[in-house]
Amino acid sequence: MTKFEDLPINAQALILAKLAREMSEEKSLTIYHLAKRWQTDVMGVWRHICHKAGQPSCTLPIELMSSHRRDVVREPQRAV
Repeated sequence: MTKFEDLPINAQALILAKLAREMSEEKSLTIYHLAKRWQTDVMGVWRHICHKAGQPSCTLPIELMSSHRRDVVREPQRAV
């Protein structure tokens, strides 16, 4: 599997833009919330996004993987 960081910058940007659009349409704050809505795992969402962007399946970006703990442990707070 190709590492996300090894893809050309324009391919990385396209994948991230597709992810942002899907998250916006589904009103999800993170990819983890999107996976929960789609009833799949994060890699299932990522593979779908890569495919939809016309790119090869690749690993999750390092920055995205490092944020996983914060998103799993803490749910978003509701506005008061």
